[in-house]
Amino acid sequence: MAIDVFISYSGEDKPIADAICSGLETVGIRCWIAPRDIPVGSNYAKELINAIDDSSLMVVVFSSHSNESPHVITDVTRAVSKGLIILPFRIEDVPLSESMEYLISVPHLLNAFTPPLEQHIEKLVQTIKLILNDK
Repeated sequence: MAIDVFISYSGEDKPIADAICSGLETVGIRCWIAPRDIPVGSNYAKELINAIDDSSLMVVVFSSHSNESPHVITDVTRAVSKGLIILPFRIEDVPLSESMEYLISVPHLLNAFTPPLEQHIEKLVQTIKLILNDK
């Protein structure tokens, strides 16, 4: 199955990751998000790798939690190695850790730490629609 967007996030940021997923899927953008899309009893790591490999781009819900999360860093490292477009969606105004700076040091991040969250999700949706239309 082709996946438009893989959503990587720290468990503490799940409500925001779910809101992003919902906003994207509402307009027909196919998302993959753990644990929802991991079949019961399957190999978790294998499912993550396959999903990243099948995705067009990755959204990273960037916060102080994901900044230091070994799981998110592994997701992003895999995405970089596969040449995926990575869109950091910053929900906190924190500097990138050294690992994250190495992986996603881009001149423009989507800053979403000022309310309302919905307007930032809408901007993300529009950005992803443009990217997917250019592919």
